[in-house]
Amino acid sequence: MQAHRHLEKQHILSPPRFGRWLAALLLAVLPGCGPGSDEQNPTTFPATDGGGLGVLGATGGSPEAGATPSDHPIAGSGGFFIDTSVDLASGGIAPRGGTGGGGAGISGETIGTGGTVPGTGGDLASGGTATSGGAGDTGGSGGTDGGTPPTLDADITVSPGTKYQVIDGFGAALPMWGSASDMWTTDEVHKFVGTGEGELGLSLLRTIIDPDSNRWSYAVANLTEAKSYGEHVRIVASPWSPPANMKSNNSTKDGGSLLAQYYDNYAVHLNSYVQYMAAQGVTIDVVSIQNEPDWSPDYDGCEWTGEQFRVFLSENAAAINGPKLMIAESLQFTRGFTDPSLNDSIVVNNFDIVGGHLYGAETAGKFVAYPLAEQKGKRIWMTEWLIHDADGSGSNIWGDGSNQAVWDETLDEVIRYVDRSMQINWSAFIWWWGRRFYSFVGDGEAAFGTIKGQVLKRGYAFSQYAKFVRPGYTRVRTATDSAVSGLSATAYQGEDKIVVVMLNRSIAEHDDVVIAIPNDVTFAQAYVTSRTADQQAVTVTLTGHYATLDNIPARSVATVVMSY
Repeated sequence: MQAHRHLEKQHILSPPRFGRWLAALLLAVLPGCGPGSDEQNPTTFPATDGGGLGVLGATGGSPEAGATPSDHPIAGSGGFFIDTSVDLASGGIAPRGGTGGGGAGISGETIGTGGTVPGTGGDLASGGTATSGGAGDTGGSGGTDGGTPPTLDADITVSPGTKYQVIDGFGAALPMWGSASDMWTTDEVHKFVGTGEGELGLSLLRTIIDPDSNRWSYAVANLTEAKSYGEHVRIVASPWSPPANMKSNNSTKDGGSLLAQYYDNYAVHLNSYVQYMAAQGVTIDVVSIQNEPDWSPDYDGCEWTGEQFRVFLSENAAAINGPKLMIAESLQFTRGFTDPSLNDSIVVNNFDIVGGHLYGAETAGKFVAYPLAEQKGKRIWMTEWLIHDADGSGSNIWGDGSNQAVWDETLDEVIRYVDRSMQINWSAFIWWWGRRFYSFVGDGEAAFGTIKGQVLKRGYAFSQYAKFVRPGYTRVRTATDSAVSGLSATAYQGEDKIVVVMLNRSIAEHDDVVIAIPNDVTFAQAYVTSRTADQQAVTVTLTGHYATLDNIPARSVATVVMSY
């Protein structure tokens, strides 16, 4: 696209945009005219669809020798969700002249076919950037001594003044069973946590606290290298089972529960893991109390109730020294496992993170915001999910990045889930194993068509968030114009940058997509992943506080990073 095309929008107003501009002008001339600007609760995100029933994973169950329960037994997608929300009004640019205060913006809200989304709707615009200029000769103000800044019609308006959750990161899990030889290679570690070309930028790595302390050493080399090579990499450690002697069934497998008389011993067990890793030079940043307390598989597991978590934390949290503590990583993010601890005025201070998984959660109506956790000041993390329905009963499609079934599932399920998690104020998204045929890096299983160590299409797509939305950034408000209604956009601010990730699940491409931020954009880069592109660069034109993306293809995910 030629640069002059980006400037044509200064002079030509389409009918819907002309209406918004005229409304903003009337609001500036007639104070008090127009709708109110009270902002709705940004944390509210009602459930939007029931979805379909999750599909059983292909290879779940008991791990054989050398095998693992790597494919979760109920890893169904929960159905498709299509967000066709459109922005009713974005405020427009405030007219010049008069008192120089700018016109009042129209408070837009996004209304889609999936329900009202108050937290991600239109911007409560302030009327854009009003230029006061110098005093006029005949009274009044609105001179032009500073020059007239360029004016474009924004397709996406970013409003950093409205802030949501702090982002802790995006990640995946290390191998968890087998032997030390099954862990990632050094080159694979670099691909996962590096931020260079061909690297994915993961900032969260999840590992297992094995019930057998003799296996704790397996992950040391991977975790050490990740912390050294990556930027701001944090380690999340989750136990699948306490040691067998502490459980009601005297086994690490087939369910069973932690006996109350061993609560203190279990806390010592978890703390011993943390101290062992520290002695190896590895800081464990987060410790979970239990993985999936509502699942009783024929591999390692342990059943808990919400009340048992509350009692354990009330008496034993202090014995685990150093890391932040997380509960409860339930299979479907079931609130009953975490509400008792959140509602206890003492225990609520003994843990930091509320975690959960998404197996069947959308179908069960549990893939929604968690107001109680937010009110109690807890970060909310999605710590495990996977899907690979695209291969049916198993086929060698995963190494082919252009395979339509692979891309459709990646965009419509995996990336949609990431986008939705961000929209409902969750701070982290951790996929299942990072190296697997349906994951981010291939495992080399010939039956599924991947090469060991090969970065896969799903990895590039996930990296559109992981590499560019860094730990510590804050999600901020966006408003999307109806001209690009097929886009679902989220924006993040940090390190004097604003990052916008745009999910385009529609069959329409968008040319000359204009993004507006409050400050002049000094530098910008944009990338897109689609069925035919792997984080391919997109041309960006800068005009004042606007960045214009040359093209966002149909059925793609795009990211623009703007410095100001």
